[in-house]
Amino acid sequence: MIIDAHMHLWNKIDGRIGNVKVNPLKDGAILIGRQKVQGMPTWFSDCRNTAEMAIAAFDDAGVDAVVITQEYLDGNQNEYLIKVKKKYPDRFFVHGLIDFTKPAGLDREFEQVVKAGFNGIKCPAMFLPKLKKSVQLNQPELMEIWQKMQDSGMILSIDLAEGDAQVPQMKDVIKTFPGLKIAIGHFGLVGKGNWLSQIRLAKFDNVYIETGGIIWLFRADGTPFEKAQQCIKQASDLIGVEKMMWGSDYPRTMVDFTYCQSMEFITKGCRFFNANQKEAFLGGNAAKLYGFKVGKCRKPAVRITEL
Repeated sequence: MIIDAHMHLWNKIDGRIGNVKVNPLKDGAILIGRQKVQGMPTWFSDCRNTAEMAIAAFDDAGVDAVVITQEYLDGNQNEYLIKVKKKYPDRFFVHGLIDFTKPAGLDREFEQVVKAGFNGIKCPAMFLPKLKKSVQLNQPELMEIWQKMQDSGMILSIDLAEGDAQVPQMKDVIKTFPGLKIAIGHFGLVGKGNWLSQIRLAKFDNVYIETGGIIWLFRADGTPFEKAQQCIKQASDLIGVEKMMWGSDYPRTMVDFTYCQSMEFITKGCRFFNANQKEAFLGGNAAKLYGFKVGKCRKPAVRITEL
């Protein structure tokens, strides 16, 4: 079973990076402040990133299910994602988003997310140290949310700032709430600063690491991302493959590479893993963490170029 542990969906982009507004244009282009950039592949003509488009992509690649995370630059997609969860319960695990940049309102937002039916919450924590008044992961307002998530059996998806800037705070959260299941994103922002300090957090029983965005971080190398493979080996030697999950960061990484390429450097590379280890990395670990039912696995589509 193959599960993508880091993917995005949105109905309409209405986001921000700090205080800079993010708006959709057309043909996959977005406007960050006044700067136009290609935010997704060009065939996203109306800049919507729907569940149906994602299903077409991962069915084509032979992926069985995905974990949907969120990001402030896209805007809050809770309303859309809860509809996706209800429509495709066997294909998607979705995280709700609350505004951690405004700690005073977290309790009310958390109750809304729980009432809506989310089983996980996303914290884009990398932005918190950059605020005019920085937010700490272990300050009282956030600790109250972590407590409630642990009590409710919810899963926390969190992207940390590069290096070890937030690692002491995160370690405090992990030790205080050993029953809170946590997935750290972007493979600890591998290659940036003391990234292994984030990887080592997965030595705690309740913490996992996923690779969403790793091909973006090694985009200059291109396929087959040999340096990324070396870093995956380095991390597996530290924490064991059973604490690691593959993720694509679809669709942003698809401005440079195909969805299949985001997976094939694992399936065709990473030869330091045996077959069982690859199966665990590509989906088995995510199935256990997120509660996906293991069933008949999908096969990738036959390409016309194979005929």
